[in-house]
Amino acid sequence: MADDSEDAPSHVGRDAVWSTVGILMSGGAQFLLSAIVGNAGGPALLGAVRGALSLANTASLAWPSAAGQSASLFVARERSAGREASADFAERHLVVRAMQAALVLAPVSGAVSVVLFGFGLADAAWVGALVLALAGYQVARGVRFGRSRVREATVWEVVNAALTLGLLGVVLVVGAPGWVLAPLVVGNGLYALGVLVRLPRSGEREPALAREMDQFVAWGVAGTIASTGLMQLSMVLTKAVLGDDQAGWYAAAVSLATPLSMVARALSMALFPEMARQQGRGDAEATRAITDRATRGLFFVMTPGFAALALVAEPLAHLIYRDAFAPAVLPLRILLLAVWLGTVVTAAVNSINVRGRGGVRFSAGLSWAGFVVGLGLMAVLLPVWGVAGVAIAYLAGVATTGGTALVHVWRRDGHAWLFAVAVSLIAGGAVAAAVVTLPALSSWTWSLVAVAVLCVVWVAAWALLRQRERR
Repeated sequence: MADDSEDAPSHVGRDAVWSTVGILMSGGAQFLLSAIVGNAGGPALLGAVRGALSLANTASLAWPSAAGQSASLFVARERSAGREASADFAERHLVVRAMQAALVLAPVSGAVSVVLFGFGLADAAWVGALVLALAGYQVARGVRFGRSRVREATVWEVVNAALTLGLLGVVLVVGAPGWVLAPLVVGNGLYALGVLVRLPRSGEREPALAREMDQFVAWGVAGTIASTGLMQLSMVLTKAVLGDDQAGWYAAAVSLATPLSMVARALSMALFPEMARQQGRGDAEATRAITDRATRGLFFVMTPGFAALALVAEPLAHLIYRDAFAPAVLPLRILLLAVWLGTVVTAAVNSINVRGRGGVRFSAGLSWAGFVVGLGLMAVLLPVWGVAGVAIAYLAGVATTGGTALVHVWRRDGHAWLFAVAVSLIAGGAVAAAVVTLPALSSWTWSLVAVAVLCVVWVAAWALLRQRERR
């Protein structure tokens, strides 16, 4: 209980640092996996691997992913209220439910991979094993964050990343492409094992709490499938409809567009339990303050970060993936805009979800609105514009969900975000114009000059904002 007595800002800050390290290790491993596989086997192998991973991730959204997020909420909430037995029951209930769901989802996912991707039985079996490993990983991570064991979670992320990349190297060196999913299964499975082997086994069942958690997870599933699922399904559909090569281009674009979002994911993993603690204490003002500080920080850091990536996208794609992946540049720049928007609204979305079933229902509704918009546009644009059409459709879906969530929290809590939003939009427009009109950005020299100009202007704009706030 010592952690709960800490001052909220210092508690969140420390957890955010450890969480950032863990997410950087996890996301870094995913990025290196894509880069290594893409360079070793070309677009076709990368498309097949990322298609399988996206299918497994999509399956885990059907319960395990939401169960993991719920564990970080309910375990933290019960511990904050001094109900340790209830926290133990919450952990046990959510972990068991997640793994029960995974046992059903694993064979279904394997069968789907045979139908959609033409996989053989061995590859389908690896897809099923990956579903089980990812389910265990997601719920174990939620438990660790709910119990304020963020440092422990980070250590296991390091082990997971090192083991995954080490085994991948072995697989590629011995020339066994049929085993390329095995490192992901082993790494994520080991991460989960650290929680599963010490799962609380004592204590009475609490039907009311179990019912509340099941309902929360069910609504979380609805929202998570629609939000996170849109990215995963975009990869699955690209692989199924456009084939391995174009799926490889899209996978390369995704791998380069998403690393910066890891910072927001790490912040979210630290924010959500802390917001739950403040909600458990009935301190709405503390939750509002956390949301405000986090959102301002995300705009300040993420806007120039994603804008810089858009400016160097062409030379960066060539450096990491070489000439075979040149068609990935356009979808990469579109996805950068989408991922930026999904990143800066992280704290706002958390502040909605933390308000119990009403909040998660509202969030699920927003996610489904974006999902319908994105999937509908994919059906129209994918056959016409290929991977660029998929990226545009994904952007439209994220804009629908994330933009609405940001405006809702902005108005609900009376935040003063106008200047941050306006400056970010102006910066985005300037970068888009530069990308379209300046072919010199294909070189490292001029793209880095553009990044330097961007940084100077951005710092000046935010200095003006700080001056205005002090008045």
